[in-house]
Amino acid sequence: MKRTSATALILTTLVAAAVAWMAEAMLVMNGRPAVVPTVTLGIALVLLGGVLLLLAWPVRQAARGRRRVDYRHAMSVLGFAKANAVVGALLTGGALGAIAFFSTRPVVAGEAVLALAVIAVGAAAELAAGVIAEHWCVLPPDDQDGTVVAASAPEPA
Repeated sequence: MKRTSATALILTTLVAAAVAWMAEAMLVMNGRPAVVPTVTLGIALVLLGGVLLLLAWPVRQAARGRRRVDYRHAMSVLGFAKANAVVGALLTGGALGAIAFFSTRPVVAGEAVLALAVIAVGAAAELAAGVIAEHWCVLPPDDQDGTVVAASAPEPA
């Protein structure tokens, strides 16, 4: 599996910010209230990132040879880490786009900006936890040259 690239995460964040800004603008222009999630979303995102790091720690120890971990667990943690990184990028961009929208209004809704700032920090923490956990799931090279050697299957008897 390939690692999630920083370019993909940055582009995801930027696109999500633009979409969130446009969605909030369209809602307000049509006379509907803007969408502002609650502060608890940011707290939940930080907790989710912490759970991911707790799940990834045994995989990190296994990658360093200090412990044995089932490969299914390692692959599940890796998938969870990649998902956290992408969702963290989406939510960070969405929160920053909404903050940009509210900041350009003649009357700034302070509570909305504060809630979105907490969500942006929580989403950025989830993004960071995903990238860190993904890094922890990388196995070191098998030989001194740095190339990965595929294991051969045992010959039938």
